[in-house]
Amino acid sequence: MERASTILALAAATLVVAAAAVVGLGGFPAAAATTGPDGQTISVGASGSAEGTPDQAVLSVAVLATASSADEARQQVATDVERMRAALREAGVDDDQVRTAYFNIGPDYRYDPETGEQEVTRYRAVHAFEITLDDIESAGAIIDVAVENGASQVNNVRFGLSEERQAELRAEALTDAMANADANAQTLADASDLDVVGVHSVSTSDVSYPRYFESAAVGDGGGASTVIESGPVTVTATVQVTYNATSN
Repeated sequence: MERASTILALAAATLVVAAAAVVGLGGFPAAAATTGPDGQTISVGASGSAEGTPDQAVLSVAVLATASSADEARQQVATDVERMRAALREAGVDDDQVRTAYFNIGPDYRYDPETGEQEVTRYRAVHAFEITLDDIESAGAIIDVAVENGASQVNNVRFGLSEERQAELRAEALTDAMANADANAQTLADASDLDVVGVHSVSTSDVSYPRYFESAAVGDGGGASTVIESGPVTVTATVQVTYNATSN
């Protein structure tokens, strides 16, 4: 079958690790020199970041079928799904890398102006899957395999980080945030005629963030293989740090 699919996925995604902190007797501003009950302190807020290449791709594909009855539509989808799954196995995609994302069978309607009623014209079955790949370079080839063997729709490709790589970049981002906090505290200390003598407290709290950047998938034509392009992923972190300080 002659076809062409080009999918451009600019994964300039930003995975955000936000932070909130409560130190001393209450929340401190992002940068301030204060005097607390235990002595002089300097409280600062700072952010850091770390950039990495995506090491995981999630392909969203679907098998569609229409028929005069719901059971016929179901059978046709089931046949095409089995053909696609078998082809994916031959291409090196294990069953545990493929999961059902959505399944539905329902009627299509047409309005009859003479009766004023909706009439069933056919039944449509949809079985959508997510295919997770650790080798993002193979994404285009796997899309080709799926479409050539039963998949009739490619919804999107999502690039991102595996849990292991995500944790590594988060640690790098937090390290960068702490270095920036140290620099900010030293600047405040110099301006306030104080010496920083150590960390009194530090806090950061994670919030939910999207694991993948979603890219639109654009349909097929004829002749060439599917091309996938991805870009860097950036993880950011924010910390709130209170430093002990003494007068010069």
